[in-house]
Amino acid sequence: MAVFTSFLSWYYVAAGCYAGSLLFFLLKRHRIALALLSFGIAAHSAALLCRGFSFGIFTPMNLFTELYFLPWLVAFFTLVRSMPRKSTAVDKHLLIPLLLLTLLALPLPAKPLPPFLQSDSLFATLFFIFEVAAHAAFLLAGWFGFLFLTRRTGEMTFNRCATWGFILYSIAQVSGAVWCYLGWTVPFSWSDRHLLSAAIWCFYCAYLHLQFSPRWTVREKAWFALCGGILVTISIYAYYLVSSGGKNA
Repeated sequence: MAVFTSFLSWYYVAAGCYAGSLLFFLLKRHRIALALLSFGIAAHSAALLCRGFSFGIFTPMNLFTELYFLPWLVAFFTLVRSMPRKSTAVDKHLLIPLLLLTLLALPLPAKPLPPFLQSDSLFATLFFIFEVAAHAAFLLAGWFGFLFLTRRTGEMTFNRCATWGFILYSIAQVSGAVWCYLGWTVPFSWSDRHLLSAAIWCFYCAYLHLQFSPRWTVREKAWFALCGGILVTISIYAYYLVSSGGKNA
């Protein structure tokens, strides 16, 4: 209980830092915004580590629980994109989704899960890391697709995010299949979870094939990326809504 309380405390600190970073960015105090973003990532990292030790031993699946690991990845990506800027300004396009993803986890608490069949396997850890990283890339692809469609940016960042997301998701599917085989003697189960993963993979596979179709304009591809981001968002948070108050991580 003490470890879980520490996790919540650090997570609230991280959320406050992210909110402060956005506020100071709007006030054009970019150096302070960047510093608060860095402090937020440090606090967020401490929160994840506390969650990983929820049962007195390190359990990777609790550290990489999607509700909390997803915003950490977006925060880290925001920091990486911000550092090369000469003005030391935080990437303005990412602070809003970062704060929203961080706050979305608060009303949907996911209780830590004790170790279960093959949960300490390397392939289980790889599955959690790469699947959440892929989801982060898909969500950012949708966000940048929205920015492109509303003419807030002219860059095709959404395409790079979707492409990397597909690569990461493919790695997740392979490592997940190996983990499934080691734990349950089958590489694939006809469950809603596995079928949804397959559907998302096919969706972005279709997106990549659009690169070879002259009929699809850049705006149409941006729409495709935006719809994919919405699809992935619904699949992530609907899972926690229907899983008995977030008992499943």
